[in-house]
Amino acid sequence: MRNPIILLWLCLAASTFRTSVEYDGLINALTRVFVHKHVQTVTATTCWPTDANSRLLLALSSADISVNFRPSLIPVHTTWYRYGILVDVSCSVQIPTTLFRKASKHRLFNMQNDWILINSRRNESRVLNTSAIALETFEMHLSEAYVLPESNVFLFIDTASGWEIWEGFKVGKMEKIQVNRHGMVTSDGIYFEKNDSISFKSNLRGITLKATTVISEPSKFKGFYPFADTDLDTFAQMHYDLNVILQDQLNFKTDLSIVNSFGWDMGNSSFSGLTGQLQREECDFSGIGAFMRNDRMTVIDYTVGTFYRQAAALFKQPPLSSVRNICILPFKFEVWMVTLFTFIGFTVLIAFLSRMTRRFKKDEEEMLNVSDSVTIVHGAICQQGYTMNLNAGSIRVAIFVLFLTAVFLFTSYSASIVALLQSPSNSIKTINDLVESSMTFSAQDNPYNDVYFGETDDPLLRKLYDKKMKPHGTQKFTLASAGIARIRTEFHGFMIDFVSAYKLISQLWLEEEKCGLSEIQLFKLPMLALAVVKRSGYKDILKQKLIHQQEVGLKNRIIRRWIPAKPMCDSSNRANQFVSVSIKEIYPMLQIYGFGLCISIVILFFEIAYNTYTDRSENLQSNTNLFSIFRFMYNKR
Repeated sequence: MRNPIILLWLCLAASTFRTSVEYDGLINALTRVFVHKHVQTVTATTCWPTDANSRLLLALSSADISVNFRPSLIPVHTTWYRYGILVDVSCSVQIPTTLFRKASKHRLFNMQNDWILINSRRNESRVLNTSAIALETFEMHLSEAYVLPESNVFLFIDTASGWEIWEGFKVGKMEKIQVNRHGMVTSDGIYFEKNDSISFKSNLRGITLKATTVISEPSKFKGFYPFADTDLDTFAQMHYDLNVILQDQLNFKTDLSIVNSFGWDMGNSSFSGLTGQLQREECDFSGIGAFMRNDRMTVIDYTVGTFYRQAAALFKQPPLSSVRNICILPFKFEVWMVTLFTFIGFTVLIAFLSRMTRRFKKDEEEMLNVSDSVTIVHGAICQQGYTMNLNAGSIRVAIFVLFLTAVFLFTSYSASIVALLQSPSNSIKTINDLVESSMTFSAQDNPYNDVYFGETDDPLLRKLYDKKMKPHGTQKFTLASAGIARIRTEFHGFMIDFVSAYKLISQLWLEEEKCGLSEIQLFKLPMLALAVVKRSGYKDILKQKLIHQQEVGLKNRIIRRWIPAKPMCDSSNRANQFVSVSIKEIYPMLQIYGFGLCISIVILFFEIAYNTYTDRSENLQSNTNLFSIFRFMYNKR
């Protein structure tokens, strides 16, 4: 009895060992693929013998890959590491079907997850047409699944020479499965088709994708063509050029619709405009770049940045004469002090020489007092002469040197003052300077200015908005042409896109008017980026082609075509222009004139009062003397 029982146990053990050994080739192939794709965690859904599962666990753990055998642990969120999912489609139909439905619902067929399908109960080696097997398997299990070009779904087919790896995906949600041979695993190693998979997935085979763009000024929009009339929709034109290139790169057509808003949160987790259409999956991607905002990232995904929409406060710096006294600017403080002491020295020298000449020559005609010396020096400063005829050689030499010195100083002063009269100042450098100045301010009426001024936490921007914009009501946001015209004719600041500003300035302003134009960036706008549906299956291939456009220079070509260069001040042309001096420039001289006039009148009154007092004193003295004479004569009698 014991021998038959022992033989039975040996037969069962041998059959079990033989069954588990049959999986060794598949397990080795799976381990090589997972290691090659840098997978860190694998979820296995199989109906293998326990010993075969143990062998799989041991092989993957030896490669530092964690393994679990519970499909419910597959993360529905995007992981930071690569995740592998092994599914044996030969198991009960319900298990793979439920798993694939969950994956489609949560968009788990993506670049982050590597799916590997196997059929352990089918002898594939007897069938020569492996492509037919792959197509049949994918259509049977994934015909309704969300396996777009971004998915990584592979099928292992057992052949005489090894395991062939086939991949399958759909170019559109309603399209048929496409299969492609991805590589092969043999006992010698793993081999992949060079770039074949990338080119295969990058061909969307002429399908039609829905896109939506934003036109801010629909009344002026006449279609997509060069040299558009509206400035606000320039970026719609630029992104349209990008999309045309994308269509050629990926071989698809676009069904383009138009809305007038990028979309903002309506307070109930739903969005309006373009963002709302992407949230509801009414379109596949945006036909125009939208700002990357935290609130939008919760409902849509972004590909890569396309263009920067730069905006700043443009204004003309006030004239230098309105903020500084240009009469004292030609010389530095130390030069003024040296000049003062020089002329004081000449005054003392001329007075000294005059006194010494009088002592030795005893000539009263050549006597000069201190006031006369001051008058002569002042005349030299103002490039005037003097009426005295001085015969003393020393005094003549001193006066000659005085006037020669004054000529050099006057030449330097006049050369500097001419340039300063027409120079703008640099007094407004920061937002605080802008707020504290007397400048009026407004902003361009575009889709985002109102939102960003309302959302900003910067106290200076809030102060700018409350002090200079809010009091003007509906006029705080205006058209680009109106704002640029106000900059040209008024002391006005205008928040505007560079695209609109540079185009209008280049077309309407004279060359000399471009000098003195300054800009202050109030807030930095996020980069524009093409948006797609949340966890879209087209996100990665769109990113690849947009990056390729940038690398080969296509994006820069679009920028040069649509965005005008910054207007430059032509200094040589400005030098040839005659600019009249206004009242602002000569205001300090008018002040000196007024002060001098008032001082002379005051001195006149003092002189009149002094003369009156002197005359009265003389009259009183005369009357006193006359009274004394009469009194003497009376006493004498």
